[in-house]
Amino acid sequence: MVLSGALLLSLAVFIIAYYAVTVPAERSFGERYVDSEIPVIFPFYVIMSLKPVTLMTYLVFAGTALLLEASRDRLRKLNLRGTRILLVLVSFAAGYEVIWNFFAWFVTWESTGGLLDQMANTQHQYAILPANFNFVTKVSLLIFALSLYGVLFIEKLERSNSATRPD
Repeated sequence: MVLSGALLLSLAVFIIAYYAVTVPAERSFGERYVDSEIPVIFPFYVIMSLKPVTLMTYLVFAGTALLLEASRDRLRKLNLRGTRILLVLVSFAAGYEVIWNFFAWFVTWESTGGLLDQMANTQHQYAILPANFNFVTKVSLLIFALSLYGVLFIEKLERSNSATRPD
């Protein structure tokens, strides 16, 4: 499982690097990962294609889950209470961002109509560099899902520790 998780995470890093090199210019951060398309293999390419940010999200989540599951015995020996509290805070912040983004998308869709990808409001205006709205939403959702998975994983570790300890 360690090798599979590392392979999935390496593939995600490769996709990040590949699109950073092949699409060097972008108006907003993350735009290169939203505007590009990766065709899916036959026979599915007729139905759909994936955006690099979507594929990266799947790969990072699956790779992290595999690495955590493979490290279960080593992590069982550690005190993870502080980590669990941090993950709960991170999941709250990321969940808030995801909900805010979906409300912002809905309001934009209601006020202007049309396709969300073609609307003018697809960028967050930050001081340094604007960020692509689709990119930010998918990364926030990934952080939210990973932090919730981490909390549940730690909870399961603690339950298995208490079940194996003699009273």
